[in-house]
Amino acid sequence: MIKKRLPHHEKPSTSEPPDSNSKNSSILESLKNLMTGSTTDNKENSVSDSEQLRPSEIKAQSVSSKLKENEQYIRNIFKNCSDIILREIKITSNQDYSAIFVYLDRMVNQDLVEEAIVKKLVSQPADTTHLPNIKDYVQYLLGIRPEDIYEKMDEALNAILESKVVIFVNGVNAALIIDFKSPPSRSINTPETETSLRGPREAFIESIQTNIGLVRKRIKNINLKIEPFQIGRQTKTDVSICYIKGIAHDKIVNEVRERLNKIDVDAVLANTYIEEYIEDSPFFIFPTIFRTERPDIVAGKLVEGYIAIITDGTPIVLVVPYLFVDSMKATDDYYLKYISGTLIRWIRSIAFFLTLTLPGFYVALLTFHQELIPYGLVTTLIKSRAGVPLPVMWECISMLFAYAILKEAGIRMPRVVGSAVSIVGALVLGQAAVEAGLVSTLTVVVVAFSAIAALTTPTPEMNFYLMPPRFMLLFLGGTLGMLGLIGGIMILFVNMISARSFGVPYMAPLAPLMKNELSDAVVRAPFWSVLKRSKLITRTQSTRKKPR
Repeated sequence: MIKKRLPHHEKPSTSEPPDSNSKNSSILESLKNLMTGSTTDNKENSVSDSEQLRPSEIKAQSVSSKLKENEQYIRNIFKNCSDIILREIKITSNQDYSAIFVYLDRMVNQDLVEEAIVKKLVSQPADTTHLPNIKDYVQYLLGIRPEDIYEKMDEALNAILESKVVIFVNGVNAALIIDFKSPPSRSINTPETETSLRGPREAFIESIQTNIGLVRKRIKNINLKIEPFQIGRQTKTDVSICYIKGIAHDKIVNEVRERLNKIDVDAVLANTYIEEYIEDSPFFIFPTIFRTERPDIVAGKLVEGYIAIITDGTPIVLVVPYLFVDSMKATDDYYLKYISGTLIRWIRSIAFFLTLTLPGFYVALLTFHQELIPYGLVTTLIKSRAGVPLPVMWECISMLFAYAILKEAGIRMPRVVGSAVSIVGALVLGQAAVEAGLVSTLTVVVVAFSAIAALTTPTPEMNFYLMPPRFMLLFLGGTLGMLGLIGGIMILFVNMISARSFGVPYMAPLAPLMKNELSDAVVRAPFWSVLKRSKLITRTQSTRKKPR
């Protein structure tokens, strides 16, 4: 057995196999010219290098029955790739039967390669007199399926890049594929951003196979469909959509397929790339695609008729469609008694409204509508604002801007000191600003309460999306008073009503009002009382539980 690693600057051999035919010789000669750079102009060299990577050049090549030609082709294509491993063995330890297998270093299970490929192929069978069909022998010895036998070289190259083991056998004009992929990955940990008091402690990781397994673990149903896609001309990222056939609406599933198929980009390194290509309203302030790192949330969405989009290389799963009421639902709502869950959901909704409007209302009140301030509070306001140089609107804007800086610094700092920077920075800067007479104490209280109220939203990204409308309403309240604040709220609400998420109204079932859909939107109804799934998602009002 010979193990060969392609060196970093190895030049392909220019010797031609004596028994190669004219067609293969011309193809090899053109590949050699492309790889060795036979042109004299640097510009022509760059053009040749780009042409070498064109899919049309690779598709024109078929797997040869001559082992040396396949080996030479692989070496030419993967020139200067030090992580490509070519291993040559003698089948049944017979010099007349040679084979090579190619794989990416650190991307396959090396123990399985040794046990399931090397030892089986080099060991002599019980009948060593002859091997009637070497292809059938290798195929059935290694348990290779017929669909894992490729006759085109571009398919074999894609299999190598997908971290599979590709076997070339002398005398066989096909490549045999074995899936022993084992790319580097981390273990399953607890969710970091979507914490739960009573829920499961598992979170998605960067491996798409593991993430699909976490979903399958919770939904043991033959109707759970996993449809694969590959997006990105350079990265060829694996993407899968998950849905339960018979519950998810076929029209929404087809819409997801069409939007994914229309994506034509060089690279997809995270699901954010996909999200921006498939969302309905790119300029809408709030998200129209749900994100989560929890498998239990994805499983709960799937049984309700939603569709999940899992992307390889990212621990976040996208779920569509997305309604505004979903951003007010937390995992713990379903692990508590329904009365407590309903009350907490109402508090969360009130906090969402206050974090948007409280700074603007405060500025409008002090700037234009002093007569609405209670008499007992007037003296306190006068004392707190005595000596403050900035108008109240710019005072609030500067405090919100300082809070945004502290929050961003706390996120970017190492976890050990990040929380300390946020807390200590807020206390020190706030106290110092009040003592220096730059801001009033009531302004600090209003801004701090508005910032804390934003943290009650279960969706972590919603805290970032709340910043633009908060500044907008603050500016309108400081320039136009209550009229500007109410007008801004109406414009924002109209914009939210007109938004769609894969054809579903974003504000449903509140607008349009659907009384039958409010059982799990405004309140957290008991499980035994919710008999039907949402008609907005399934379009059929499918039965969740049969009535007694």
